[in-house]
This record gives sequence, structure tokens and C-alpha cells, in this order.
Amino acid sequence: MANDLSFMGSYSGIDMNTVDSLIQAESGKLVQYTNKQATLTTEKTAWKDINTRLSSLYEKLGSLQEDATFKSRAITSSDTNKLTISAKTDAQLGDYSVQVNRLATSTTMTSGLIPSAADKTVMDALGLAGDFTITNQDFDLAKPEENTFSIDIKVEDSLKDIVGKINEQTKLSGVQAKIIDRQIILTDTKMGNRTFTVGGDLADDLGLDTNATLINGQSSEIEIDGITITKDTNTIEDAIDGVTLTLKELSEVGKPTTVTVKEDTAKTEKAIQDVVDQYNSILSFVGDQLDVGDPSAEKNKTGALVGDSTLMRLEMGLRSLMTANVNNGSTSVKNMSDLGITVDRAGKATLDSKKLKEALANDPAAVKNLFFNTEGIETAVAGEPLATVEKENGMAQKMRSLIDSYISEKTGIIANKSTTFENEIKDISKSITSFNERLEKKRTNYIAMFTRLDTVMMEAESQMAYLNSQFNPPSK
Repeated sequence: MANDLSFMGSYSGIDMNTVDSLIQAESGKLVQYTNKQATLTTEKTAWKDINTRLSSLYEKLGSLQEDATFKSRAITSSDTNKLTISAKTDAQLGDYSVQVNRLATSTTMTSGLIPSAADKTVMDALGLAGDFTITNQDFDLAKPEENTFSIDIKVEDSLKDIVGKINEQTKLSGVQAKIIDRQIILTDTKMGNRTFTVGGDLADDLGLDTNATLINGQSSEIEIDGITITKDTNTIEDAIDGVTLTLKELSEVGKPTTVTVKEDTAKTEKAIQDVVDQYNSILSFVGDQLDVGDPSAEKNKTGALVGDSTLMRLEMGLRSLMTANVNNGSTSVKNMSDLGITVDRAGKATLDSKKLKEALANDPAAVKNLFFNTEGIETAVAGEPLATVEKENGMAQKMRSLIDSYISEKTGIIANKSTTFENEIKDISKSITSFNERLEKKRTNYIAMFTRLDTVMMEAESQMAYLNSQFNPPSK
């Protein structure tokens, strides 16, 4: 091939520039292929973006079905150093005066000095062997063995090992151990005025005998609006319906903490605003994809999906649902405008937060039913008894159904479109490969043909020179 290329054009004047021009003239179809492939890729990417935006709207609409979105509670404590508060969605509303008179504590037993540990670290063996028992307050006189827990101590055990063995049985015994300055402190895991006892061969050796210091625990005591309540815990869950109080410090005399539980519409407002914002994001993006631009402009730029009827149907469906009435049995909230949501001629939605607050204050259940409402409808089939069929007629339910028809992974419109795009792009790639192979073959043929032409012209020139020498011999 190299020799052909160097020889080609020597006589005919047809060189590689000519071949390149011929190939370029025949490669117009290749440009069509690559342009079509680029267009399909752009359309596929646009639909992928639409799918992502629709999925987000689907999830945001779903949050409007949750009770927590519409039954949120705002809770405050006037002194969080004294007590903190948490509340369930159905917590009883109101202001409460809470005076913390006493905090709950656990019974503790602190050992005296442990002779064998006096000159050792907590990691050194104590050289003690025997057993140590703990009996908690919950014992049954008829079955004392079920409430007495024995710890087997060996000669090689250190103070740390012994405490570790005690804690291995904490879940059963209800007593936890720790080390402070080579002394053992036993603590009841339950609070209140309770007790526990120790025994066994090694109780004295571990300082848990008459020299031990026992401090009984106590119950907490609070006053809520003048009512005294005692509990064996500092986390009180059943004093105020749906409210948990966590006691932290004693109140000053005559200075109770004010606890407030009220409805919190902020979460509801945010959830609805999120839906409006995501809807607008989708409508804006869809509008860009369908934009025809300025056809009169020399370099007019259009959207990736101009004229796509499927996308137009989606746009119309979303806009229609944002303005349609909902048959939810409510007279106060029957469409989005009743919540302060209006849609302009371009399809953009705007939320009037003041009107939404009013709707939530007047009838929060009706607001929720606007989005999610299921109605039982009796239907009759010939020869069959009446059957009740549930019909979803909430705005969010209908919009989610529309969105699902587009984004469903198996049967969704976008999934089917994506598969079609992928197949067409693959087919075009094959066509491009085949076309390039044909062009390369033509290039090879052109080079061979023009090389032969040069060869023929060279031979013709040689023959002409020979004939000329025969007919016109040189003069002597």
C-alpha cells in the first residue's frame, strides 16, 4: 500500500487529496447517522431528567398521606436545664406548669477498702477464689434461687475481671458494677427506693460487708398544675397524654417550668410548598424541552423534545390535576385554590401561605382529604351480589397514578421510551460501523484504481517513446 500511495499521481496527477475529496463527497450519509444518534441521545437524557423530577414529585406527594405531616406538634420548655419534652403526633394540647421537687436515683453500694487490691493495679490478679452472690429486690420468696446470681471468682482474676464478670450478668441480676479508686460500686439499674443484697464466700474480701456504704435510691417527684406525681424514673411518659418529660434538675422553689404543646402547621406547610416547588420545576423543565424557540431566527435553538405528544399529554395532565375539583365530601376544601394554590396561564403554581394557614386552622382533616381520599363504591355485576370497590379520588392519589404511568420501572412510558432509544442508538452505531467499513473499502479501491491508471499511463508513455524512437531514428 505504501508503494501504491507513493506511486499514485505520478502520471495522472490524481493523488490522495483527490481520493479524500471523493470519500468526503460520499460521507454525507455518515453525518446524518451521527446527527440522528446525537439527537436520540439528547432526547433520552431529557426523558431521564424528567423521570428523576417526576420521581421526586411522587415522593413529595406521598408525604401528604402521612399522619405526621398533618398532626405534628410544636413543643417548648421554658427551662430546658430543668426538663426537656418530646411529644407524639396525638399529644394533648395545652400549657402545663411543672415543678421538679425530686429526681429519681438508683440504690448504690460502695465497697470498703479491698485489702488484696491495696498495692495492686486493677489489672493485677487478686489471688481470691470463691463465689460472690447478688440478690435483687424482685426476688420471689418461693423461688429465691431464680433471683440470686452467683459470680465464680478464680485466683488469677483481677479487680477488672471481677467487675467484668458481675456486668456479664447485669441483664439478669439488675445490678451493674464499676471501679473507682480500686473500690467496687454496685448500682441498681432500676431507679426508686429499692435494695439488693450481696453474699457468698468473697463478700468480705471484696469490701462488700458491713463496711460497705449503702445509699438507697428514691423516686422522682413532680407537680403538674398542682397535682403531685411520683415515678421510679426521670423519664415520665404517662403524666400528660402523648408527652414525655425528661427531668434533669430540681426546680427552684416557686419557679416551675412551663411546658407548651401546640399544633405545628410548619411541617404541613413545608410539605405542601415542596409539592408546589417540585411541580413548578417539572413544568418549567418540560416547557424548555417543548420550546420551539424563534423559527425566524437564523440559528434558532429548540428544546430537545419539541412536538413530543407524550410529553405534551404529561404537561396537560399535571396542569389539569392542579386545578381540578376533588370529590372528597368536603365543602370547605374541594380544590387547590381553597388552600391558596393558584395556577397561572403558563401553568406555574403559587402558594398563598396565609390562606393555607387558615385552611389548616379551620379543618386540617379536609386539607388532608383533598390530597388523599378513598371512597367505597358499590357496584353490581349480573348474577353477582353487590361488591364494594374502593376508588381513590384525592388529588395526590390521581397525580401519583399519572406519574406512575410514566416512571414505573417495568411498564412506565419513560422506561419503554428509554428502551426504544437504546435500541435505535445501537442500530445507528451498527450502521455507522458498516458505513465506515464500506467507505474504507472504497478508499482502498480508489487507491488501487488510480494506481493502475498511473501504471497504464507510465506504460503508454514508455511505448510511445519506443515507437517514436523507431519512426524517428536519431540522425547519424
